[in-house]
Amino acid sequence: MSRKVKVAAVASALLLLAVILSCSEDSNYDQRAVVFVSSVNGGEPYLCDVLNQGDSLYMPPPNTTTFKTSDDFITEDQIAISFTNRPYNSIVDPENSTLGDFLVTSYEVVFIPYGGAAVPVPPFVGNTSVFIPSGETVTSGILLVPFVAKTVDPLVSLQYTAGEIMSRVHITFHGHEVQTSNESTFEVDMSVNFADPLTTTKDQKQGN
Repeated sequence: MSRKVKVAAVASALLLLAVILSCSEDSNYDQRAVVFVSSVNGGEPYLCDVLNQGDSLYMPPPNTTTFKTSDDFITEDQIAISFTNRPYNSIVDPENSTLGDFLVTSYEVVFIPYGGAAVPVPPFVGNTSVFIPSGETVTSGILLVPFVAKTVDPLVSLQYTAGEIMSRVHITFHGHEVQTSNESTFEVDMSVNFADPLTTTKDQKQGN
């Protein structure tokens, strides 16, 4: 066998070995989806209003300096999250291939306050079901601040005051590829401030 033939044979064997390894169970090709958060709250920091003042901030005359509390109410806060599912390999898994579809199943929320302030919201876990086709971006809402967190300290102490708690929220998402058992975890951070802006429902509508 000539030297050129031997070199060609070795090269072919190495190429075959590479193909075999790329298709083995330990190969990265098993993970067909690369999923990440492409946008959270439209890229803006979030202001959590700890108390909605209803239609009137103050009592009618003559008590115009007294807060009217009878129509005040509390709401939970949700934010919009955009998930992008990028195929791991555009040759093996072209865009729109069903092999890389992904399902987000749960998330963990942890608030980290600034300046030594109290933790505004205790850590919690939420369940969800967000289907993200391969090569696409899907926007969905998740719970950011539960209702009950606004009924206890430290958030309840911010009502009718100029106080504020500045924080960062760290959200960890969990999910898996739909057609395989491959699981993935990815994270995102966002600034969240807690305050009572003392604006009425009418003011908010006019602001929109």
